[in-house]
Amino acid sequence: MVHARAGLFLLLVIVSVGTPEAFAEDENRVVVLSDEFETDGPVWISVSCLQISCPGMELVVWYDGSEHRHQDPHLVEWSGWVQGIFSWEVVAEDDIGGGDLLFDSILSHMEEWTEHEDLPDIVPPPGSQDEYVSINTSSPCRLHYCGALDIISEGVLFVGSLENQSDKDAVMIVGDLGDVLLLNSHRGPNATTIEIWHRSDESKSLVDSIEVAHMPHYFEYPAQGELWIRVVHSTESGYSPYEFEIIRYDDDIEAPGGGELSNPWTHGEPMPFQGESSLIYHGHLAASDSLGDSLLIESGPKMQLEPFCTFTSPVNVSITLHQIDGTSYTVESGCENVFETSIQTISVEFGLTTQGTNAAWAVMLRSLSPGDGSLIGDAPNMIWEHGSMDTRWQVLNLEAPVITGTLDVSDTTDFYAFSVTEENGSYVRVQRIGNSPGLFTLMTLDQETGEVVNFTDGSMMIVPSGVHALRIDWEQGMGQGEDDPGEYQFSLPYNGPYVPEEVEFVDLSHKARGFYMLAGLLLLTPLAMVIWWNRDAIFRGAPLAADIQEHERRRLRNLRQRVSQALISRDVDQAEIEYSLRQLGDSPWSAVVDDWGEPIIMHLTEKVEICVWRVAESASSLLIGIRIESMPWELAAIRVHAPEGSGVGISSVSPNRMYQDDEVFLDTLPAGSKTFVGIELEGSPTTIGFHLSGLVGGEPLAAVPNKALDWGTGDD
Repeated sequence: MVHARAGLFLLLVIVSVGTPEAFAEDENRVVVLSDEFETDGPVWISVSCLQISCPGMELVVWYDGSEHRHQDPHLVEWSGWVQGIFSWEVVAEDDIGGGDLLFDSILSHMEEWTEHEDLPDIVPPPGSQDEYVSINTSSPCRLHYCGALDIISEGVLFVGSLENQSDKDAVMIVGDLGDVLLLNSHRGPNATTIEIWHRSDESKSLVDSIEVAHMPHYFEYPAQGELWIRVVHSTESGYSPYEFEIIRYDDDIEAPGGGELSNPWTHGEPMPFQGESSLIYHGHLAASDSLGDSLLIESGPKMQLEPFCTFTSPVNVSITLHQIDGTSYTVESGCENVFETSIQTISVEFGLTTQGTNAAWAVMLRSLSPGDGSLIGDAPNMIWEHGSMDTRWQVLNLEAPVITGTLDVSDTTDFYAFSVTEENGSYVRVQRIGNSPGLFTLMTLDQETGEVVNFTDGSMMIVPSGVHALRIDWEQGMGQGEDDPGEYQFSLPYNGPYVPEEVEFVDLSHKARGFYMLAGLLLLTPLAMVIWWNRDAIFRGAPLAADIQEHERRRLRNLRQRVSQALISRDVDQAEIEYSLRQLGDSPWSAVVDDWGEPIIMHLTEKVEICVWRVAESASSLLIGIRIESMPWELAAIRVHAPEGSGVGISSVSPNRMYQDDEVFLDTLPAGSKTFVGIELEGSPTTIGFHLSGLVGGEPLAAVPNKALDWGTGDD
């Protein structure tokens, strides 16, 4: 912004520099620079030699039929009033080029900001009501907004001239209390000084006197009266064009939506944080503003943030972190050190105050760690409460771009939401990018209650319309190597909508009525055989062979009581438990199921049947029964896992078997065998599931119940 308009003129001059034209007063000199302009106002042209000497350097100016020449090997210049077209050129010996010269000038670019009539020599007396020339300027730039054209026209570049040693120029500046003004530049061929005056109906006073060396200079508009600036000669000199740039920062338009920036922030939403950093935000503090300014920048959880602050005068800085629950706390480091946001942080507020000085400020925040996905900061490590999802969770669309995030030993879980818009649902799966680590869990949520109704390990599943959850868990060793940042990458490709088969059925039963009657008779034949085999029990009251005798029922009840008491007892008698569980294994499977009641989880296939009973409502003990069908299971193991809530582990196993973390090793389960295992769980999971794996016929096989157990209530 310094010398912005003069810079444009200088650019035009430099562009005009080309191969020197072979025109000069003699054969040893050539034209180095030349141009032609049309203007109305004071003009000053100066060309200085950047070498020790530029032999033959001469400035020639043509204006209004007159020619003006100035020759000097070090500096040539000309100044005067121009109204119309004038042209000029600089000639020098042929070994001097445009790069050996430094050009400078003052020209009138805007008629409104040019002294056409001589300005008053003095600031008018107090109370004088005459019409005076005034400069009314207001910078359009505020906080982060400043267009490219606004930078050029942010203030006023005023051009004037002092006719002689006794001439002085005074001009009024429009503004009000709270405005901060900036004298950004002051140029001319001779040394001049700018005086700052305050004028009211009762008095006027000289407030400051600014030399060129003290610019840029910030000052405040007076509380009462008017602000005037006055240009005076610093040394004895004749005609002196001058140029100064003045910018007014209006406090009434500095906040988003207008008004003065308050402290603390009261202007609505925080300013945006984009990518790895915020924008650079600018503002100004007036000496009389005791409350100061504030700046609220959008932020996120678990971020390492580095603040960058620049000030033209000393400024006191306070940094406050605002939480999602409405609370806040102060960071002690100020702008000097990196700080970390909490798991609930949503914004960072800077409070800026001065000790009676005028200051310009600029503030930026930079994140030292990338965010998860497109979030600002870390993805939440928990699923949202039903009906309470907010901006902390990123909602992914199917066929979304690649999502990147990080996990480590201190950040073990990330949750994302994903949306299914198809009326009948869609096929959804997780696509790992390359060899991306991490454990993925796709979860289908009940849209009415928010409960998990189905889940997979990221493999394909049909998901109904609505918003559902994706959980990513830390994997052992992830992010612990020097070349392993703990980064995961995935996408949710669009696999098409789920389309239920719509088949139109036609009743053709009348064409096969005879067949149905014959088939009915054939189907009733086995019933006749069963009645014949059990005729004594049916017609004479004899007991059925499959009936469980009363003494057998009493024995099973006693076994259930002994097993339950042993599993929940603090003093575990492993011999008693092992004996009781072995007797359960020797009992008929149907009798055990009948005696223990309906299992809380049951899984039945052609190869295995799994039943799980809760030993006591208030305890964390479970009894797991496994019945093997026709083929043995080798290297069998059963695993307990938690799709939701905290992790789950196994604290003890009865009878004694090898176990680790959440898995019990069962070794070989023979064909037709019945195995009962009691386990004690630890942790606070919301839901738990079971996974039986082993080798059947030499091939790996797994049995996974398709429903999870709500551990809080015991319902699946």
